[in-house]
Amino acid sequence: MRILRVLLLASGVGLAGVVAAASQGANPAAPAPSAEALATAKELIALISGDMLNDLTGKMAAQAWPNIEQSLRTQFPKIDAATIAELRAEFEKQMGANVAESMNDAPAIYARYLTVAEMRDIQAFYRTTTGAKTLKLMPQITSEVMGNFMPRMQGMMARIDTALTGILQKHGFATK
Repeated sequence: MRILRVLLLASGVGLAGVVAAASQGANPAAPAPSAEALATAKELIALISGDMLNDLTGKMAAQAWPNIEQSLRTQFPKIDAATIAELRAEFEKQMGANVAESMNDAPAIYARYLTVAEMRDIQAFYRTTTGAKTLKLMPQITSEVMGNFMPRMQGMMARIDTALTGILQKHGFATK
């Protein structure tokens, strides 16, 4: 399980870093959004999320699973197909639950950054042909973008480690 934990931790750290960087503009001292703004944000989230979240979660799980399965098969060479199937089902279930739970905060976040009028404009766009197409294709687009990012993550982490180790050594700090 160590390999699986390392893989999941690395993915989580990368995602946490992206989320942390994206939230740097947030102002926690900002006043709470109005009831109207929250209601409008909830409508927007309902319009956006629909089947898109399930589709996106499924695509992300499908993209991540081969690496996880390979790690499991390496660590447990005698693992059978039924166990792999049960593990994958649990993985997808946990991902889906996490995404759904994460979306609970979305209306307040949208309402903090967007005005009621802006959220209504976005809703109007998503009701157009182009907007509806965007909603339908966004899981595939996001999946492909993330699919291109994840394989690069290991190399990126190795390059960062080498660079930071070099700086530490330059300043006289021994590294293992």
